[in-house]
Amino acid sequence: MKQAALVIRLSLGFVLLSASIGLAQATELVRLSPQTWDAFVLPGKEADAIYGDLVLRNDRLTLVIAAPRADRNANMTVRDVGGAIIDCTRRDEPNDQLSAFYPGGGVFKFHGENRVVIAADGKTAPLTDQVIRARSIEVRIGATQGPCQAVVVYRLNDESDFVEVSTEFENSSDTEASVPLRDSIRADQTFNFGVAPEANLFWADDEWFRQSYGLRAPDHPVSHSGSRGVVIRYREEPLTLAPQAKQTLTRQFLVQSSLVSLRGQGQQLAGKPVGLVALAASDPNGPVAHALIEAYEGDQRFASARTGADGRAALRLPHGAWQLKVAGQGRPRAQVNLVVDGDEQADLKLEPCGYIEAEFADEAGKPIAVKVAFHGIDGAADPDYGPESAAYGVMNLQYTANGRFKAEIAPGNYEVLISHGPEHDSIAQIVEVQPNRTSKLSGMLRRTVQTPGWISADFHSHSSPSGDNTGSQRGRVLNLLAEHIEFGPCTEHNRISTYVPHLRELGAEAMMATCSGMELTGNPLVINHQNAFPLTHKPRTQDGGGPQTDINPEVQIKRLAMWENSSKKLVQVNHPNLVQIVGDKDQDGKYDGGFEGMLPFMDVVEVHPLAGIFSPPLQDPAGRNERNPVFHWLQMLNLGHRVTGVINTDAHYNYHESGWRRNFVASKTDVPAEVRAEDIVDACEAGHVVMSNGPYLNVSMEAEGKSAIPGDDLAAPSGETTIRIQVQCPNWLDVNRVQVFLNGRPSGEHNFTRREHPKQFTDTTVKYDRRFTLKLKSDTHVIVAAAGERLTLGRIMGPRYGTMMPIAVSNPIYVDVDGNGFQPNGDLLDVPLPHKQ
Repeated sequence: MKQAALVIRLSLGFVLLSASIGLAQATELVRLSPQTWDAFVLPGKEADAIYGDLVLRNDRLTLVIAAPRADRNANMTVRDVGGAIIDCTRRDEPNDQLSAFYPGGGVFKFHGENRVVIAADGKTAPLTDQVIRARSIEVRIGATQGPCQAVVVYRLNDESDFVEVSTEFENSSDTEASVPLRDSIRADQTFNFGVAPEANLFWADDEWFRQSYGLRAPDHPVSHSGSRGVVIRYREEPLTLAPQAKQTLTRQFLVQSSLVSLRGQGQQLAGKPVGLVALAASDPNGPVAHALIEAYEGDQRFASARTGADGRAALRLPHGAWQLKVAGQGRPRAQVNLVVDGDEQADLKLEPCGYIEAEFADEAGKPIAVKVAFHGIDGAADPDYGPESAAYGVMNLQYTANGRFKAEIAPGNYEVLISHGPEHDSIAQIVEVQPNRTSKLSGMLRRTVQTPGWISADFHSHSSPSGDNTGSQRGRVLNLLAEHIEFGPCTEHNRISTYVPHLRELGAEAMMATCSGMELTGNPLVINHQNAFPLTHKPRTQDGGGPQTDINPEVQIKRLAMWENSSKKLVQVNHPNLVQIVGDKDQDGKYDGGFEGMLPFMDVVEVHPLAGIFSPPLQDPAGRNERNPVFHWLQMLNLGHRVTGVINTDAHYNYHESGWRRNFVASKTDVPAEVRAEDIVDACEAGHVVMSNGPYLNVSMEAEGKSAIPGDDLAAPSGETTIRIQVQCPNWLDVNRVQVFLNGRPSGEHNFTRREHPKQFTDTTVKYDRRFTLKLKSDTHVIVAAAGERLTLGRIMGPRYGTMMPIAVSNPIYVDVDGNGFQPNGDLLDVPLPHKQ
């Protein structure tokens, strides 16, 4: 009776769920269009579907087959996906985490819509934008390239819990053909891989994000190799096809919300009895979400799973005796023993954790985005809220867009650091957490650093749509908000995208200005990476409507600059080797023209790390100068290449990765919601930028009753100017040196340190504020650097970036002394640089 009651309860729940989300009672196929998008595309961090792709689904599964085109790429690194499965998830828990499944492992190319044949219930059906419904649907795609003729076939029927994938090989030639029997899969970063030999099952499991994929070949042993772009082999040696011979490889593509259920399904398909265990984890306060479940058979760990937001997990387990060990955030592990011989219910009670309830505001009492770091003390461990690719809880951090959150945490004592970027003082609090109690955190984040007329910007950030990482894009936006970035364009690799939906859902549109842009990332590395913004985002299209790369950096940057009919945009060269650009393409120390054709299209160039401004490049063992972008930028300025310097984080993951580099950009408004991308472009092209990883540096000069800020020209016929330098820092970082550079050379007369000039520095927010006369003999570009030598950014910026020296560097003010307009002096600063004479 107990089992019968359980079956009735589960069946009733399924009926209600089906009714509530309108699950189909048949298999359906559709080519995605604006009319069918909302009804057929399901969400997930790795979803890459666009118009023209095919969706095949029944009431259990949804998969996206990329349009069979030669130019179909899922993202920058998941390329040539025509005919591959690029999205796949269960419909009752939509959560795509797949990058791509390549049938044939890339050996065959499935290109050309004219090679697609659809069969619905055995009858040929035309491929249109209309929905095809049948009990069984088959999608056949012929290969255009490969060692023999091949057709990949995807089959799904209305009762199936897997997709059948077959590859039909035919050797129509008069000679033997060698055919590797393999597939490949892209499932990155938080995925683990393995083989369950008892079911001939390859598995790829993302425990944290609750998605597991499997490939089962009933008639072949399965092996795998690699970690990014995993190759699945069904035969170690290639298959030899005799002339005119045919062969078919059939496998089953599975998806579940856990490895436990995936391996259970694999054993069920292998003919072994399997039961469904409905596990519910709770503590005295209710369901325990995202609890880790480890299934043991004797002393052997079988697989793991996570509970959903409701504290429940449906586990497919082979019949037998099992131990389920369950651990929730901040709670001791609990265990339940059970014998599975059918469907079972397991209710597990966990001990309570403690809770943190936080509420932070700005000085006006309004919500403020914050980063909150928990450090265990007195024997307590740091909490682990999720991997670096997560969004709100990332390792020992909590991010919030409105200053409020409630988090589970183990009982104990913690030091808590709360911050909102380098224009605000941080808060440090000690909190004691007790079981089943809520500890309160609150406070006001004071803006102590005043930056009127300047806003903080990061022009180079990434997340999962870029393809070289799996970081949550929502997490990227939370990072930027919490670090008080006031302008942050969306610059994914090779895809125009947008942060606007995230800002809207977070209620944070007024906190950060943004626009769509991209990083056009080609080869050769590292020279051929360029950002541009603003660009027009064309959602649900290939690359978001962006341009293609080119192997020639000069062609690529021009293409980007001219994109959208030469629209107004900022073109930024990312992390470049400036020596190659200026004149030494092959880096042999001799002038060969370099990539000089890039120079007319470069509005700004990344010159980090800034600390290199204090020392010339070191030489490698071959006698070549090592990369020192900021130093080579000084040389470029002396050669007359007036390109604005910028620094950016190039953030890819979400653990402290935004905020530790930024640009202070002159702005018409101090209100982020009023910042226009076009005004940022103008300011950057004019050089009105100060680069910093924390300190706020304000530099201005006066002569003949005129004033100038970084990027400006200033006429000083007498050579006499007045310079004002002010440096501000919050309570968590400091500077102890201010250095003036004249035409790229540090001025010994204008090197001010806290040790030698203690009266010029203070311990208040305004660390340095002086106005003094600067006498110049000839045309001079003037740059100021402020640094905290032998100091670090500290724990606010985390264990990696917190080790960096605080530093800020202004862009040059160009002083014309001879009245003939500013003329560069050509000084290479005692370091050879191949260049055009």
